Amino acid sequence: MRYIRAFFIIVTILFSFSSKAQQTETVLVVDNYKNWNWKNVHVAKNKYISLAVVPDAGGRILEYNLGEVPSLWINSKMLGKTFPETDEIKQNEWRNFGGYRLVPLPYENCSVDEEGNRGKRWPPPVIIGAATYDVKIGKNDLGFQTIEATSGIQKLPVPKFFKNKGFVYPSKIEEELQYSRILYIEPNSSLVYIDHTLKNVGNTTVKRGLKISSQHVSETELGLHDGENYVAYVPFNKDLKLPNGEQFEITTNPDQRWRYLNRNRFKLDKNNPEHVEKYYNHGTNWNGEVAPGIYEIEYDYNQMAGIHMIASESWLCYVNKKTNTAFAKIMEPYNPKFEYDHGLNNAIFCSGLSEGYIETEVQTPLYDLAPNKSFNYREIHGAAQIESTPILAVNGTGITTRKMTFTNSEKFIEGSYGVFKEGMAVLQFKKGNKILKSQKLGLVNPLSVFKVSTAVDKPKNFDTIQIVIISSDNNETVLDHLNF
Repeated sequence: MRYIRAFFIIVTILFSFSSKAQQTETVLVVDNYKNWNWKNVHVAKNKYISLAVVPDAGGRILEYNLGEVPSLWINSKMLGKTFPETDEIKQNEWRNFGGYRLVPLPYENCSVDEEGNRGKRWPPPVIIGAATYDVKIGKNDLGFQTIEATSGIQKLPVPKFFKNKGFVYPSKIEEELQYSRILYIEPNSSLVYIDHTLKNVGNTTVKRGLKISSQHVSETELGLHDGENYVAYVPFNKDLKLPNGEQFEITTNPDQRWRYLNRNRFKLDKNNPEHVEKYYNHGTNWNGEVAPGIYEIEYDYNQMAGIHMIASESWLCYVNKKTNTAFAKIMEPYNPKFEYDHGLNNAIFCSGLSEGYIETEVQTPLYDLAPNKSFNYREIHGAAQIESTPILAVNGTGITTRKMTFTNSEKFIEGSYGVFKEGMAVLQFKKGNKILKSQKLGLVNPLSVFKVSTAVDKPKNFDTIQIVIISSDNNETVLDHLNF
């Protein structure tokens, strides 16, 4: 009997290891995924999210969905297209696939002017931003499958086309950069862990960073232009000012907006008071402070501009208000000791190109990179169903849309959240590091709003109330808390 029991123990242990290994098999390689007409699309999927990396589309992430709700805009005119790996392209040849993309920073010195000196160019550098990437499946130390994407060698500055001269080339290549990204997902969460690396593979020291952008869906149906339902949130602190001393800046003025609309949307008349009132402005989609320290931007198809503001907390959040689905980015904390391009750690941009999209842009610091040196930067993306907007807070556990309140006399707790992980929500009363009392609040997952409205029997002498999520692997993280 002892041997039989030992046998079953061994089998159970082996089955446990086998199950865990099967759980982490989250990546497939699919040809013609969703009829996109690309080969070798690397798809990471679990019961909550799907994510797709397309090697021939600049290694971009072209899908990040919570359930059936997409966060990323895809340029339908670019599906299945591949291009030569060259930076000899003109302004109208931008390979704008959509999705999740990057641009090296500073952007203004990546090209040449008419004399061959450093300058800026649109489209941005191609090899790192829109050429074919080497993409493969790997495995990390945690046992999860990874999608690993690596660019070709980006040589800078790139040539630029001028109508009167043709392509102007730099007198010499001054920089050589290579970008790589490793990402993975977990079986029971909506989180995507993304590690970026930019390496100097040239012979001289360079100063570089990255702008990493998500181009988001901005209308419910093609041509509907209901951008008021697609918004982004930035947390800010009035003590954090831009280099010009302002709290924020909008990258257009009334004259520029008027010209853009007149050329690209519809004819305007400055003798028409209604036109002037409605369109001679910097845009009406910058909704401002909608909660203490929270700025809201809604998408406007009749706009081509961004907002610059330092994110005081380590997150940005895009929301589809039609479905109450939130997609958050958790980035590295802003550090005033670091140098940032234009002083910014993020930007939100409304684009009127193609069908239009709203971008949430993360900007890394600028790093001095000696030859063969690199910098690493981590982002974590998370998606959750929420009850309402605005977004008040984001952490690695979830999203807060109504902060926890505790009525001491009535002994009642309330709050509203979206969570990134499947698990059990638990209310804890603490004194220092000691848990005095716990109360289960119920099972939670990313596809369901987590709303707290419950009576509690509080203990004596507590100093903290917190809501934690205990995930299926027994990892406990804090969603919200109150200190007394």
